[in-house]
Amino acid sequence: TEESEITFGEFKTNRMASEIFWVPVSNPGYWQVEMEDITIQNHRQQLCHGNCQVAVDTGTSLMAGPVDIINSLTEKLSVKNDCSNYKKLPDLGFIVGDHILNLKPEDYIDKSEDGCSVALMTLDIPPPKGPLFIFGDPFLRKYYTVYDREQLKVGFALAAHPQVDRKKQTMFIDLGRGSVHRKHGVSR
Repeated sequence: TEESEITFGEFKTNRMASEIFWVPVSNPGYWQVEMEDITIQNHRQQLCHGNCQVAVDTGTSLMAGPVDIINSLTEKLSVKNDCSNYKKLPDLGFIVGDHILNLKPEDYIDKSEDGCSVALMTLDIPPPKGPLFIFGDPFLRKYYTVYDREQLKVGFALAAHPQVDRKKQTMFIDLGRGSVHRKHGVSR
């Protein structure tokens, strides 16, 4: 089991496998930021229509989102109950602050002796707080997050795990015009 930690007053670059980027908090009270869209294998799914928000929540063990979007994702991902297509499932990504934050199937699929299912709970939070996604433990294990209380912003970087090659990783994709680590192009 890998160590985990919480640090106050600083962040540790040795825990990051990529550069950190910052996104302003969109709704004080939650560590909530805007999410532009969701991707499957780095292709935009046009599911947010300019109004997706996500709360980055250290107190939630799962990931959740609005019923209609989660149902659409479940349909698009086509996860077989018997896990027969598990090894062929795509990366599932979230566009936040001009970056795609990808999850691998092992991060978003519940796989057990009973079969496979998408591990995204449905949760409808009405406006003005919603529609809202919640990024809990599966996301937080993959991404190093920094919460800046003074400037009300959240920082994201790929977490440094032993199996992550900082030079070859494709989980964290910068859509900006600067340095980009891409395995495949992203369709807009």
